[in-house]
Amino acid sequence: MVQLFKCEEDAAQAVEWLSELLDALLKTHIRLGDDAQETKVLLEKHRKFVDVAQSTYDYGRQLLQATVVLCQSLRCTSRSSGDTLPRLNRVWKQFTIASEERVHRLEMAIAFHSNAEKILQDCPEEPEAINDEEQFDEIEAVGKSLLDRLTVPVVYPDGTEQYFGSPSDMASTAEHIRDRMKLVNLKRQQLRHPEMVTTES
Repeated sequence: MVQLFKCEEDAAQAVEWLSELLDALLKTHIRLGDDAQETKVLLEKHRKFVDVAQSTYDYGRQLLQATVVLCQSLRCTSRSSGDTLPRLNRVWKQFTIASEERVHRLEMAIAFHSNAEKILQDCPEEPEAINDEEQFDEIEAVGKSLLDRLTVPVVYPDGTEQYFGSPSDMASTAEHIRDRMKLVNLKRQQLRHPEMVTTES
């Protein structure tokens, strides 16, 4: 009987841990990185964080399965597994949805930073390598999509919504993206004018 109570308590604890991980994901895992390299590091850290959450979820499931087996052998009814399993599954579903959104934003940020860095770092002696309007248009499109994405909440299956971080966190991230878009636009203008001069001569 003691073993049964211990399994029930530990399963409830697993739900709490998973809830704390979800809370941390939404409140503190908000940076998108200042460049492609930093964003890749953040993506790798996020994947490790998800592994911890997955282990916590699996641990909770195993404990609840053990509770069911113990209840059957003791011919008793479990106090908590009836509502603990739905709670565990609900928090895990919420975590999965928020995590997928985080990955999507980080991947968009990597694409944005990588393309922007390529254009901003290329040598002026090789303007033909970067003097491609499509490249500039793509960076602008990804940048705008990323800015839009920052304003969208995570929507859970029950219809509730949750944002990543605070409005000031969001504003800070958006400002950095806009600054980089301005630099890319400036480069675009600089490349357009020499091209016009070359065409005329």
